[in-house]
Amino acid sequence: MLLNPGCAPVMHPARLDRAESPSDRELEAAGKVHAAQCNPRWGSLWPGAAQYCYGAERTGLLLAGLGAAELGTAITAAINQNISAPAAAAPLLAFGDLLTLGVMDAVLEQQRADKLLFVPQENLGELAAAPFSSEVLSRPGVFLGIAGTLAAGLLVSRITDGPLSTQGFGKRPVLFGQTVNSSWGYPVAVGIGVGLFEHVALAEETAFRGVLQSGWARRYGEDRGLIYGSLAFGLIHSTNIFFMDSSQRVSYLLVGVPFITLLGSYLGYEYRASGYSLAPSVAIHFWYDFLIEAVSFVLDPKNSPLALSYATPL
Repeated sequence: MLLNPGCAPVMHPARLDRAESPSDRELEAAGKVHAAQCNPRWGSLWPGAAQYCYGAERTGLLLAGLGAAELGTAITAAINQNISAPAAAAPLLAFGDLLTLGVMDAVLEQQRADKLLFVPQENLGELAAAPFSSEVLSRPGVFLGIAGTLAAGLLVSRITDGPLSTQGFGKRPVLFGQTVNSSWGYPVAVGIGVGLFEHVALAEETAFRGVLQSGWARRYGEDRGLIYGSLAFGLIHSTNIFFMDSSQRVSYLLVGVPFITLLGSYLGYEYRASGYSLAPSVAIHFWYDFLIEAVSFVLDPKNSPLALSYATPL
């Protein structure tokens, strides 16, 4: 399920020793994999297909419906405007993250069934609740990590972009090219930001920490797993240069990518320090992306609260 009761624990320790007895999560995963109703590889074609195959029908249908809504919105906006318009780009980005999340979750379910080391035990509902969980946010590595990464991100953004613009502060917000009433425009912007950055945090953390870092940790040791995962995190974000103005590319590669790699290192460190629970890194990742974009949007509302800059999103 994607829903998680507000007070329910969201963090669960991973298997750190091959001699450990199977956990309830591992036994549950083994049962789902053994009784799969179809080939979970269909999950690479549409969000939720793998979850449905593993018997999580409600989660699968929820992901599939959300994916249909996002892709439909993107196609409609692309037809009415163009594919690069924020109204098309934002839901298309969300759809891509949702597809990635479905695939990575299926990979982790198979690994839990195989009782591999360092595999996170949280389900999708627990990970979605992680950024708002007192259990997670009360951890010093999480709340100090959010504050520290936010301050560092704002500093790097100022180095690369110059001073923050405040020319639109207090004015009516602009969403997807339309000036809207402040009374509902800002709450809608918050909702859009929460939805998008939940997608980003869940997809990227299950991929880079849950699958890649843990996989490399099993093969090469935990230290090299953390290093390789962080480097991969920075490398994949270097492809952002293809979606930005040519005048920004050099500074992004020289400053932005090394900074993102360092942030990935902290996320990987906190993931490892938390017993390979994904909840802390998901929470840090979400709040970093959300808050750094919120600061920029409030000071100068623009065409979308989701516009990309050097510091956002990870």
